[in-house]
Amino acid sequence: MMSSYRRHLVACPECGKDVLDHMRECPFCHAGLAPLTGGAWPEEKVRRIRKQLNIIGFVIAAAFLLWRLLR
Repeated sequence: MMSSYRRHLVACPECGKDVLDHMRECPFCHAGLAPLTGGAWPEEKVRRIRKQLNIIGFVIAAAFLLWRLLR
């Protein structure tokens, strides 16, 4: 199980300890860490997905309310 975490570890540039690649601050020395941009999604895609999920959630909530009212 520990080996699956190894690929997500990077060395802190200040103290050299291993930290997870998504962290923005080292938990040991509190130095700021630059986020990795290789796996980040474009902001426009994130907005589009978030909007679609909001619409789907609204439709599900409205259908549930209608089901409860008409029952």
